[in-house]
Amino acid sequence: MSASEMGRTGNGRFGPVLRWLGLTMVVVLVLQMSAVLTGIDWSDDTARPQVIGPLVAIAPMGFMGLLISLIGSRLDLPEQRFTPLRWIICVVSALLTIGMVIAVPMSLSVNTAEGPAAQRLEQLRQTLTEARKVREDEKQVKAIGEQLAQAGQLPADASAEDKVRAAEDFVDTQIAQFDEQKTALESQQNRASSQRLIGGTGSAVVLAIAFALLALAAVL
Repeated sequence: MSASEMGRTGNGRFGPVLRWLGLTMVVVLVLQMSAVLTGIDWSDDTARPQVIGPLVAIAPMGFMGLLISLIGSRLDLPEQRFTPLRWIICVVSALLTIGMVIAVPMSLSVNTAEGPAAQRLEQLRQTLTEARKVREDEKQVKAIGEQLAQAGQLPADASAEDKVRAAEDFVDTQIAQFDEQKTALESQQNRASSQRLIGGTGSAVVLAIAFALLALAAVL
């Protein structure tokens, strides 16, 4: 047997294995996408954007499965340009391209001003505003000083000025703590937005291009 015949025999055995391996990965992708889509409450607008991240995360597995199937088909039937499997790869890749294109605006439209973290941040801002108003109100500062004295946090012979200073220190400490918490939450939200932009939107754009190229490669 010549070297060329041995190569064709090897490809004939290897091609079907690649095709089935790739199709298996595509089936797994479909099952995972179905699990994600059925787990979303589509009547709740606040939960709908959560579908983008999981779909973008599992899409590369589908790309690899389709690519492996295409390679297997090319090895098994190199002389044929159009086969049912290649048309299937083309159609599925085109559908996934459309899905990734749709995912881009959906990812960009996620409203970060909603959700528990955003509500907590808004509460902290309101609390900070109220605390600063209290700090500027002499009557409320004096009242806090009296409360601290009654609670035993000041010496029994504390003067009115001592009470005022203690109240001011107390309010300033509260403001500093609230401001620190607000800064931490704002930083957390900014990081989440950056991660969504890079890992979600950026990945969706790259995957859309990759699936489009794969769809063309399947029929060229």
